[in-house]
Amino acid sequence: MWNIAALVLVVAGTASCYITCPDGKVCSDQSTCCLTKEGYACCPVTHQVPWTALVQASDSTPQAGVIRCDTKFYCPSGTSCCKGLTGKWDCCPFPLGTCCEDGQHCCEYGYTCDPTSFKCRKGYSQIPSGLRNDAKQD
Repeated sequence: MWNIAALVLVVAGTASCYITCPDGKVCSDQSTCCLTKEGYACCPVTHQVPWTALVQASDSTPQAGVIRCDTKFYCPSGTSCCKGLTGKWDCCPFPLGTCCEDGQHCCEYGYTCDPTSFKCRKGYSQIPSGLRNDAKQD
């Protein structure tokens, strides 16, 4: 009896999840897929803005050239879905963008929003943030 309980604890303790990128690359659940010059790579997950997040596209309604935010809303190809402070979907003009906490701006991949959300920073580099647009509805 104890051997079975110990086996269940060992198996349950080692369980983990994986994320599959669009090109088939597999990343651990401690990372996310990010697009690089060489293709997709596994990048660490950052929790910069817990109430505003990028969401993986849904496969519920296949449409070429769009990024699905959920089953009703989508953004054009080459953009990212950002969920605003009120729960409304917006489109960030950058692929794999970072959503700023003001609910109106976003930054290119690899950059973080400054406290004003008007600029994006990466090390000592600083560029203007992008304005989000309303997501389209099916």
